[in-house]
Amino acid sequence: MPIHAVLFDLDDTLHDKSRTLECVAREQYAMARLSELRVDLSAWVSHFIALNNERIEKFLVFSSLAAEFSLPPELASSLLHDFDDHLGSKACPFPGARELLSRCREQGLKTGIVTNGRNAFQRSKITGLGLDTLVDVTVTSGELGIKKPDLRIFRTCLEALMVEPAEAAFVGDDFAADMEPAIALGMHAVWKSPLSSAKVAFSSDHLEDIGLHLLGAV
Repeated sequence: MPIHAVLFDLDDTLHDKSRTLECVAREQYAMARLSELRVDLSAWVSHFIALNNERIEKFLVFSSLAAEFSLPPELASSLLHDFDDHLGSKACPFPGARELLSRCREQGLKTGIVTNGRNAFQRSKITGLGLDTLVDVTVTSGELGIKKPDLRIFRTCLEALMVEPAEAAFVGDDFAADMEPAIALGMHAVWKSPLSSAKVAFSSDHLEDIGLHLLGAV
């Protein structure tokens, strides 16, 4: 069956989360003058990225950073608020992310994003990435109160796009949260990964290759 829509995961699929986190970590280090508190830059960046990649609440991330580097509680709170307010505007796309969504739209495909995370926070990243005008429907776990791999979050996006699962592709990096539910629904599963699996339709760690595959399947 021809593909009429392409749905994407956000973080680590379209959004280069680690690059964004490194940028924000370095900016916060300078802004808070952490060198004056004898905080080592490389250690700060390493811990900052690692903690923010864990699936824990952000207040726990910054309380852990405060404990690790002996930061005053008020400074940790200030850094948390700065993170929430400004990370979206600093979001870094993977190479080819904007081009891929633009080409999908040019080919007449509907586009959607299905992402876990706080609603306003995730949407701020999409805007910061310059993808907001290229996406027809965005569905967040924060908005719905359910998270991937729950099939309902995928169905919500498909219904909003008015396409059947068999008419849609899903592109994501997390096999359990993205690929398994897409496969269960009968979607065209595309795994953004250097690994491969016979269970998916296609896999590549490069969005350009994924674009060639998707547009060839239209």
